[in-house]
Amino acid sequence: MKLAIGDVVQGHHEVALGTVAGITDHGDGKLVVVRVPGGGLRLLDPSALTLVARRAVPTTPGRSVAALIVLGIALIAALIGCRSAEDLGADWLLTVLAGLGSYKAVVITYECWLHLTGPRRFRV
Repeated sequence: MKLAIGDVVQGHHEVALGTVAGITDHGDGKLVVVRVPGGGLRLLDPSALTLVARRAVPTTPGRSVAALIVLGIALIAALIGCRSAEDLGADWLLTVLAGLGSYKAVVITYECWLHLTGPRRFRV
C-alpha cells in the first residue's frame, strides 16, 4: 500500500477516521503514525488500515495558468503535426494520428511533471 502524508485512513478496529502523519520503523517492521480527532497520535500496522481518501491538494492560480499554457502548447503541437503530415502527402487518418500523437506528447510531459511535483507516496 502506498500512503502520503495527509491521506485519510481508518483502522479496522477503529470507528474514527484519521490522517496519516508519518511512518516510523519498528523492530517488527514499519508502523503508520495516524493523527486522530482530538489531537492524539496512534501507531498502527499498515495491514490494519483501510484507505478512505487520498490527500487532495487545492489548485493554485499558478498551476491553473500552467495548465492553460500547456493546453495551448499542446494544441499548437497538434496543429504542426497535422500540417507536417499533410504536407508530406499523408492520408486523413495518418494526419489525424500525427496531430493526436503531437498533442499527447506534450500532455504526457505535463502529467509527468505533475507526478514529480505531487505529494510523495510511501510504500508501507
